[in-house]
Amino acid sequence: MNLINIRSTINHLRKNRFHALLNIFGLAVGLLFFSHIVVYLGYEKGFDTFWPDHERIYRVNYDITQAGEEVLHSTKTPRGLFRVIQEDIPEVEYAGIGYIEQVLVRYEDRYYSDQPDLWVEGDFVDVFGLEMMRGRAILNRPNTCVISESKAKEIFGNEEPIGKVLFVNQGMRHEITGIFEDLPANSHIHFDYFMPIRTWVSMGELDERGGFDGAHWWTYLKVKEGVPAKQIETSLDAIVEKYFNHLPRQNRVGKLTLQSLSDIHYSTKRGGELGVSTRKITIDALMLIAALILIVVWMNYINLSTALSRKRLNVFAIFRKLGAGKKELFVIALTESVIINLGAIALGGVLFFITRGVFDRMLGVPFKNSVIDYGAITLSITGLIAVGIVVTAVISAIPMLKVNPALQQQRKIMKNSGSQWLVALQFFMSVFLVISSITVSRQIHFMQNSELGVNLDQVVVINGTASTHGDPLRRENFIMFRDEAVQIPGITSGTASWNVPGQPVRFSSNDLSRPEAQSDLKSQVAVSQIDDGFIDTYGLNLLAGRNFEQPFRNDSNNVIVSESIIHLLDYNSPEEAVNRQVRLAGQLYTIKGVVNDFHHEGLKKPAYPIVFTHVHPWEFGFYSFRLSGDVHDLLSRLEHLWNRHYPNDPMDYFFSSDNFNRQYNDEKRLSMILAAFTLFTIIVASLGLFGLVSFFAQQRTREIGIRKVNGATVIDIIKLVFGFFIRYEIVAFLLAVPMAWWAMNGWLQGFAYHITISWWIFLLTGLIALLVTIVSVWWQSYKAAIKNPVEALRYE
Repeated sequence: MNLINIRSTINHLRKNRFHALLNIFGLAVGLLFFSHIVVYLGYEKGFDTFWPDHERIYRVNYDITQAGEEVLHSTKTPRGLFRVIQEDIPEVEYAGIGYIEQVLVRYEDRYYSDQPDLWVEGDFVDVFGLEMMRGRAILNRPNTCVISESKAKEIFGNEEPIGKVLFVNQGMRHEITGIFEDLPANSHIHFDYFMPIRTWVSMGELDERGGFDGAHWWTYLKVKEGVPAKQIETSLDAIVEKYFNHLPRQNRVGKLTLQSLSDIHYSTKRGGELGVSTRKITIDALMLIAALILIVVWMNYINLSTALSRKRLNVFAIFRKLGAGKKELFVIALTESVIINLGAIALGGVLFFITRGVFDRMLGVPFKNSVIDYGAITLSITGLIAVGIVVTAVISAIPMLKVNPALQQQRKIMKNSGSQWLVALQFFMSVFLVISSITVSRQIHFMQNSELGVNLDQVVVINGTASTHGDPLRRENFIMFRDEAVQIPGITSGTASWNVPGQPVRFSSNDLSRPEAQSDLKSQVAVSQIDDGFIDTYGLNLLAGRNFEQPFRNDSNNVIVSESIIHLLDYNSPEEAVNRQVRLAGQLYTIKGVVNDFHHEGLKKPAYPIVFTHVHPWEFGFYSFRLSGDVHDLLSRLEHLWNRHYPNDPMDYFFSSDNFNRQYNDEKRLSMILAAFTLFTIIVASLGLFGLVSFFAQQRTREIGIRKVNGATVIDIIKLVFGFFIRYEIVAFLLAVPMAWWAMNGWLQGFAYHITISWWIFLLTGLIALLVTIVSVWWQSYKAAIKNPVEALRYE
């Protein structure tokens, strides 16, 4: 690559600056999209990989089956499990458990509500290698805690936090013994506080060791170096056989399995997932999109570069006559490829930093607080660009290498060399992406607007009070607050519940049966605590029986069940089940009402069976109120009333519909990226077609001139050009439609409820492709059609 080649290439690009700028702009925008997607993939792939020895850390998952049918499929395990793992499996280096809670923290006269805390026990800190910036973690001692650096700064400012005392919830005293660095955003364990479960033990709320019934705790372990997961799972089988004695009595089989730490972020099927999960199919789709972006922009470069090189064929012929070989001609192509790509890299880099904030907000991802291997990303992008420069140079050099120095007018004998098929491939991708983008968008719209069986509109949800957690009059105080709240015009009903729609029900049971039955249900049912206001506040339909009544003690041994519970218990109708007894977790209850099935979570999952007990929510819960009218004014009046009843708890609230729709953030993110990339692909395909039409018109100038001399009209010439290209677009469309249907149909199978791919999507996509082709072909073919035929034939 010498100075003469560089000057020659620059002069050539300057003379054809429009096509050159199109090339640079197309490559730059492609690299912009590619870089943003790769950074996002770096964020996703970086989940939990920053922990020391992360490849040796596992979570223990718990499954129960009965007669081959799934009863429990959970990420949670019994509390007693971690201790017997420590004692019975020497190949495990550390084992510990965790339990999440949003707590109220008080320091002096300041309150901090809804604080993310993880209660831990055993070797939890050692499992993850959580290092202290200052102090140390003593989390097997009651009434201690460690807090994050940012939280320490928020609460204490410039004071030294070590040794300070925080009062948690109803006043549990916790002394700060250590400060840890803020955990990255791409960690499924993301908390500002770690506190010891031993505090609960010292208060008498938990026993010393814990048992093996239930499944409410996340168990993690770190194996010793060189120990395979299968070996630990064999030892876990022995633990189940030795300690889980209740399962054989229920004719059930338990199974404990290990899930690697780096894989937890992608698990969305198990109950009780901790942290934000992403579907693996979404990551795979984004990786495919990133690859397609590079393919599309480089194909576009090849098309436009090939069209430009036709104008230099006579120059190449002169080079050949002067002794230039194929190597020298390849260097010319490589020089052009390097200059164009360097220009694109510079422009793309500037655009990347300008649009970084926009993409961050669009994707809703906190990149700044995440661990992302930018070095590996930069190295990968650089390597791909280098490969792309060489490959595009080789392909672009093909017309040069075919130059015959014996001919004076090279353009008379040059053939197309398959460029039209590259454009067809771009249109194939465009059609595929348009169908995919429309399908994803329609599925999201379907999920957000389908009948859920529950009314979430204008329901405000307040985080339950933490300061009154140990108050024996807590529920009576809430009833007083609720009764005053519903007296405000525009607040129609209120309720206290342990869970609200839009989140998993935190407690479940596989111990539900009719007293006269000989065995339990072969399925897991959700169990939630509500009061008499829940049905009205969330608009459920009472199919049979009655609602709960005040005071609480009147219905303390009664339950309301969803309709699917009736079928599980083999009742013929809701009416038949009313006033019948059921056994739940060893206690007898009477069914007093039956409500319709509804989606407590999104449409990714089926509407699962739920049992409602008449209990004021454990662990604070949520207070929900249905509003009707001026929401801002009603919230102001509700907050004034709240501050009078609960002066020690800030009124932290959210709207139920917003909370529910957050479940679809993963799909929304994919939809936005698909829409942006679809638009980009259509534009790039149009540019490629534009350049190819320009080349086509140049190649067939003589033919067009002869046709015009023989009476062809402008319309005839346009038809000629359009007819040449439309056949390739038809082939691309016919190939893309079945492949897009197959891919999107597979994607939709990941949802319990989904749309069908309608015929009109394919028709609309075909019309869009046809319109793009017409717009791209029209101007260049029109210019060729109105040109004076004398100019084309003067050398003939």
